[in-house]
Amino acid sequence: MGERVGVVSAGPADDQGRKRWLLISDGSSERIDASLTDDQIKARFNLDRVTRAPKIEFCEGLLLNGPLAGTNAYAVNELGFHVQLTLPPRQPGGQMVTYEVVTLSTDGRPAELRYASEATQRG
Repeated sequence: MGERVGVVSAGPADDQGRKRWLLISDGSSERIDASLTDDQIKARFNLDRVTRAPKIEFCEGLLLNGPLAGTNAYAVNELGFHVQLTLPPRQPGGQMVTYEVVTLSTDGRPAELRYASEATQRG
């Protein structure tokens, strides 16, 4: 049998922030108390290893140049993050382009993304 790994979600799994999701490598998931330590989680769920997912901050972004200049897209709010977008007409296997986050989203303003390149088509 392979290694049993648990991944604890970064964000809460309830309105009060007292629960987290635990995703287990066998495909199961559990809501757990956010105060549990990794050792407690390992013991309770018979896991070999526990890891914690990083918090991912999504934001709206403005595409500054390239074929989609002036439109908005969503991205992870990290400098250098790449987003792949399909050009119109959007259809399976359509032409894709890559944009890169060059300015972070702050104070309610969208992040800014610059055209990076044409991407390999999805098939």
